[in-house]
Amino acid sequence: MTVHRITRHRFLAGGIALTALGVSRWARAEAKSVPSAAPTPGLPQSIRVHLFSGLGVTRVEISGSAPLDLSIGSATRSLPSIAFDATGALTGELTKLSVGDAPVTVRSTAPLTVNAFSATASLALHHYDSPIVLQRSGAAVLAVNSVDLESYVGATLASEISPSWPQECLKAQAIVARTYAVHAAVHSAGRPYDVTDDTSNQVFAGLDGIVPVFTAATTATAGMTLQAAGQPADVFYSATCGGHTADSQELTGRQSPPYLQGIPDSENGGKPYCTPSPFFAWENTVKAIDLARVVGDLADIQVKDRWNDGRAKTVRVVRTEAGSYDMDARQFYTQCASVLGYKVVPSTMFEVTETVDGYLFKGHGLGHGVGMCQWGARGRAIAGQTAAQIVEAYFPGTALANPTIH
Repeated sequence: MTVHRITRHRFLAGGIALTALGVSRWARAEAKSVPSAAPTPGLPQSIRVHLFSGLGVTRVEISGSAPLDLSIGSATRSLPSIAFDATGALTGELTKLSVGDAPVTVRSTAPLTVNAFSATASLALHHYDSPIVLQRSGAAVLAVNSVDLESYVGATLASEISPSWPQECLKAQAIVARTYAVHAAVHSAGRPYDVTDDTSNQVFAGLDGIVPVFTAATTATAGMTLQAAGQPADVFYSATCGGHTADSQELTGRQSPPYLQGIPDSENGGKPYCTPSPFFAWENTVKAIDLARVVGDLADIQVKDRWNDGRAKTVRVVRTEAGSYDMDARQFYTQCASVLGYKVVPSTMFEVTETVDGYLFKGHGLGHGVGMCQWGARGRAIAGQTAAQIVEAYFPGTALANPTIH
């Protein structure tokens, strides 16, 4: 079988990542974790991350520069490398075991090099701190990495934001990323993990890409989270809000808490902070035959109604036969990203008109728009706002716990 390495799609409807920010990924740094901070009372010391989420992993190979210490039930052994597959078979040097449904815990004194495979492709090669727990999950392998909270925050920065951006912006991102993780951990009872490693939660690629500016931002805000009513706030962020953030109700379908209601992302009605984003304003013409791949039989498409912030709420699809039907605009946007690529209709803040070439979509923003606007945070930092001021602007009414800037 020819094995092809594939790259994960780095932007989906609920997430953000470097490609969504319109910035390039930098050269891979040496795999190195953020130094552990003293545990902060009330915060989890580690976060359990479901690795290779949604990729249908059938085999995981682990190696490293130091021996691997394995725990299988009460049994332990040390090996230089192992492979574990969806049948529950564990193979290593002079070792072939069938562990079935038993979890295998892998630890080492050095970073773990992990390669994951689906039935047809090599999916990812990353480096992680110990431990990683491997277990059968139906026809796939479930791999869960328990990561020190602060190392997790630094690693998400490496996938979610540019190291060239202002330090106060990076610190704001660290606070929001930490809050997101802690909130997820508090609400993960009954699951074998707290978060996934993809854009469904926060992108986490292990130790790869952690550079000194991310370590500095993480260390400077160690233990800091946003609180609402004494609990970790349910925070969101996206790449570019287009000048006005969205109510969380647009994303979740639930009533928005006060700190997740949309706000104008500008100072006194002036130019929006996210204006420099390459996705602040955009337009694309989509051929009718391509749009039909998203919505099916198509004679016309219109925005039926909008949210108060101007984002499309419902689109009406007119068929060539049998009338029309209404489609949730966020579902339309998500399906466009899946079928046509996320750059074609990058947000729900759009207008659509029919042209001789198809349909012209003109709009603003990239991503769901809820919570912190990353390009807006950059603009606020350039304007002189501190990390504390940035998160207060995007999550008004929340309290910054452990607010001392180190």
